[in-house]
Amino acid sequence: MASYLKYVIPFIFSIIFNFSAIRAQGLSYQYQVCSTNKFTPNSTFQSHLTTLFSSLTSEASNNVQFFNNTITGIDSSYTVYGLFMCRGDIPSDMCNHCVGNGTQRLSADCALSKAAVVYYDECIVRYSNRSFFSNLTMQAGYALWNPTNMTNQESFKILLYDTMNKTADEAAHFPTGSKKFATRETSIDIFQKLYCLAQCTQDLSPGDCRSCLDSLINLDLPDCCAGSQGGRVYYPNCIIRFEIYPFFRSLSTAPTPSPAGLVPPTNSGATQFCLLLSTINRICYNFVYE
Repeated sequence: MASYLKYVIPFIFSIIFNFSAIRAQGLSYQYQVCSTNKFTPNSTFQSHLTTLFSSLTSEASNNVQFFNNTITGIDSSYTVYGLFMCRGDIPSDMCNHCVGNGTQRLSADCALSKAAVVYYDECIVRYSNRSFFSNLTMQAGYALWNPTNMTNQESFKILLYDTMNKTADEAAHFPTGSKKFATRETSIDIFQKLYCLAQCTQDLSPGDCRSCLDSLINLDLPDCCAGSQGGRVYYPNCIIRFEIYPFFRSLSTAPTPSPAGLVPPTNSGATQFCLLLSTINRICYNFVYE
């Protein structure tokens, strides 16, 4: 764990310094993880990675919200695998912008890493020297939540788990290869509503998708966010999010913006986030958005 943290901590500070710049571009950058296993500069692997990034950005410009690709060579050690997944409700131009920004960030900030993943609120971009397609990855997760709690926490938690599980059931219902995305809203009381979102990468089977979402809902959500006014949990294969304001788009309308744009509104301006190194190890921090 200690050896891993020396690579995680510098990255955490980069989140704080780069957050405002990314938001200004209309994207909500969350974080990235770069492997410590490196490839040789100017190698065949680097050339293949460049080709992979080009294929991802090209496909994202074709109104595609999920795509995976493999760049192979004579030597299997130079093979690189990659994918992107855009959030199921965002327009194609934002998906294209997010994937392009994600590949640029990975190229710059994860230079020479043989595997990496970058998370935005709008998309996930990932690559590796090992095949990960159709395989669950329950490591290198991330949680972000509103530190302001609901006043009626116990009844809210019951409603949250019920609504989130129904949303997860709907997202996982779609067959392998189909978009696994669902949203749901329900009334908290006469004044407030709860909005939930769940999504898996399309290469997962329905069973693996539900298992991934189940882990987020039953293992991570109770630790980070269950009594909060909003929260989100990301893993390479699936994501969940809930808010007490509308944040997702319908087919015909854009979401009502929150007071802080894509950032959950808070009373103090502070937001908590947590790196989920695995389903049982996590590091949590507080910082104030600019």
